This record gives sequence, C-alpha cells and structure tokens, in this order.
Amino acid sequence: MMGGMSELVGTAELAGIEFLDAWRQQLRPVPGQVPPVAGFDPGDLPSSTPATPGAALEAAARATDVIADLATHVDADLDPLELSDLAQRVEQARRMIDAVGARVAAHVDRVTPMRSQGYFNATTFLKQRLQLSGPEAYRRVQVARLTATLDEWAAAEREGCVGVAQCELMARIAANPRVDPILLRRDAGMLLDDAIALPYVEFERNARTWEALADPEGDRAANERQRAARTIDLRPRPDGGWSITGSLPELDGCEFAEVFGWYCEAEWRLDWAEARERLGEQATTDALGRTDSQRRADALLAMARAAVSKSTSSGTQPRPTVNILIDDQTFTTSLEGDSPDPRRCRNVICRTQSGRRLHPDDAINAALIGHVRRVVYDASGTVIDLGRRSRLFRGSSREAAMLLLTTCVWVGCDRPVHWCDTDHSTSWKAHGATVPREGQPLCHGHNVLKEQGFEVFRDDHGHWHIIDPDGNDVR
Repeated sequence: MMGGMSELVGTAELAGIEFLDAWRQQLRPVPGQVPPVAGFDPGDLPSSTPATPGAALEAAARATDVIADLATHVDADLDPLELSDLAQRVEQARRMIDAVGARVAAHVDRVTPMRSQGYFNATTFLKQRLQLSGPEAYRRVQVARLTATLDEWAAAEREGCVGVAQCELMARIAANPRVDPILLRRDAGMLLDDAIALPYVEFERNARTWEALADPEGDRAANERQRAARTIDLRPRPDGGWSITGSLPELDGCEFAEVFGWYCEAEWRLDWAEARERLGEQATTDALGRTDSQRRADALLAMARAAVSKSTSSGTQPRPTVNILIDDQTFTTSLEGDSPDPRRCRNVICRTQSGRRLHPDDAINAALIGHVRRVVYDASGTVIDLGRRSRLFRGSSREAAMLLLTTCVWVGCDRPVHWCDTDHSTSWKAHGATVPREGQPLCHGHNVLKEQGFEVFRDDHGHWHIIDPDGNDVR
C-alpha cells in the first residue's frame, strides 16, 4: 500500500478531481494500485503461468480442491486481525474466480458453442448450462464485453482488486449505446480508481453521475419517464384490509418521504410519551405500544386526516423542509442548457439532503418556482462557519453540519443522517466550537463509542478518519 496523500509533490493545495488526477499523473499506477484512502488490501498477487493447451480443466480441478480445503479451515479460532486478513484474501479469490468466469463468458460469446443445438447467444448458453438466472447470465456477458473493451479494468479484475458489483455496474454503463466510447476510454481509469478506493455506495454515486453527464439526453428521458409513470393504487384485499402500492418521481418522492417522516416521528413520540407515563424512568424502546410498521401505517392515515383537519394527531402543523443541494457550476451550466463534463462527476452535486440524486432540471425548476436555500461550501466540502454560540448544534448550525453528508461518518455505518446526533469532532470540553466545520453526524452507538478514546476528524481533502485509542486508522 502506498504512502499518505501528503507525500505527493505539488498537490497540497489541490482537492477533489484535481488531486486525484495529479495522483494518477505522478504515480502512474498499474491496475490494482489505489489511492491511500482505500481500505481493501488483498496483499501480494500470485504470479501467473503461461497458458498451455488442455491445462484449463486441470487448473479448475485444482482450484476446487483448494477451495474445499479452505472451507475446512474458515471456522478456526482467529484473532481479529487474522480474521480480517482472511476475509480480504477470500474476497480477493472470489473476485479472481469471477474474473475467470467473465473470461470464459467472453470465450463463449466469441465462439458460440453448440449453436447447432439452439444456443444462439452466450446468455442462453450460460443460463442453461450453468443454471444461471437470465439477469445473472446477461450481467456476466456484459462484464465479459467490458473487460474486452477496457484493458485496465480487465487487469484489475483479474488481480482481484475491484469488486464484482463495481464491475457489473461499470459493464452496464459501458453497454449504454448512447455513451461515447471515446469518453468511456478517457475516463475509465478515473472510475477504476474510485471503484478500488471508495466504498461501493460512493463509487455508485460517482459512476451514475458520470453516466448521466455522458448521456444527458438519456438521463433527461429517464427523468421524464419517472414522472410519466407516477401512480398510486389503493386496493381492497380479498382477505380483508387494503393494500397501497405506487411510485413517484424522484423529487416528489423525496418531498413525500420528508412529510411522511415527520408524521412517523410524531407517532413515535406519542408512543414514547405513553411508555414514560406508564413505566417512568424504566421505559425503553422495547416497551412501545406499536411496532415500526404499525406506526408507519398510522402515520399515513394521520397525513390523510391532516389534509382535511389542517392538523396532525398531536395538534401541531408540520413544517417539513426538503433541502436541495446543487453546486454553482452545475446550476449555471444546466441553466444555460448545457451538461457538465463527465470528468467532473466526483464534484457534481445535485441531490437532496438524504442523498437522492436529482436531475438538474428538477433543481432549477425548484429554484424558479419555490424557495431555495443556498448552501456555500469550500473545496474540502465544508459548509461555511457559523460561530461558537452554543454547546449543542441547533437550527441552521445543525443543518449546515449535516447537509453534505447522508449517513453516519463512522466507517461502514449506513445509518441515515436524520437518525444521527450532530457531534463535535473536537469535544466541547476541549474548546471545540459549535460550528459546521467542527460538526459531524454520528449515530447514537458510535457517538457513545467515540467517547471511549476514539478521534473523528476530517482532513484538508474532505476525507473522514476514525482513529482508535491506540492511534490506528480504523478502515
């Protein structure tokens, strides 16, 4: 694994896409090398031997024997570091085997075996002979065609350095007939860096943003299809009761979710108040009178009743707010009828606070017909300072600290921000200011754990770090 980002010459003032572009230019990484923020490190790769006729079946047989032997040892009593190392090496093996499967699919795609028996394409052959589902066989052929097109991705996949899901998503993007192959080849290395270095959800966000920028007409058409396909069905069930199904376009769905969440919170507070009245200080969440699903059902009914009575079940009027985040360059470019360069996919922000990506048209329409809150942030992704005024984050200072994040900042935690506390990265006792730069969302469990000697901070490039009591970077 390579050294820290600070070792790069002349990149101290860079951030975002400019920094990673400088990283690639200076280090010229071979496939499998990753920026130092990555957590997956499979270790040294085994050397390969030249292919010989008839050796493939023998090698496959040896591989199955090795896997069978591995399966007999995975339950051994390992310490945490050994278990982590085992998990990464097994994942590397899985990725490499999947890469071999893609290469086999590519060979099948070229030679179309047993065509005379009705297997007219590789998908049909793989689905039947390997007992794959139709979608799985189709994805495998797509990955095979991706690796035949992009050598760098193919090499990284063979070495087990890029995940299966990342390859499948990239293969689907590469199969989009409206994506310019020249753009794809130009930016494939950048997306590969993200696939190796970032958690899957962040890579997916960047990759889908890149596709939207590379195929603006397709993105706009998909947004219009969402809007045209909106529907809600309320049907009586044969065994009694009613069922509700439907779909909404992205922005409308975000607004509905915000309002619905407000009502769900109101129903939870009613249950909690009842439990406290009944049990006093001994009340716990296990003592609540309704389940989450029951409260959601009651909240939806409360929304319908409030539409008539102009009040909620608790007698107060909801004031939900949907925050739409869009960076100035994307806003200006889209307002002029153009689309940002796909290479800016890492820096393009056009989403709700909950992380749902929006089409720029929706953000612009909201700006024209509604009230838009400008969110100003610097190159490291930090919202502007609001001053040291209170020990607790409240109002606009809390919102500013939470706006640019969608989940708890702890590594691997996916609890959404609206379930999190706004915590001081430098504690209040240590004179940490109650300002957005010092705030981060932490779920309740990780907020408590942080006080046991952990340090949580954001570096100058906007990356969050968790340092354990022994000084180790948690990955």
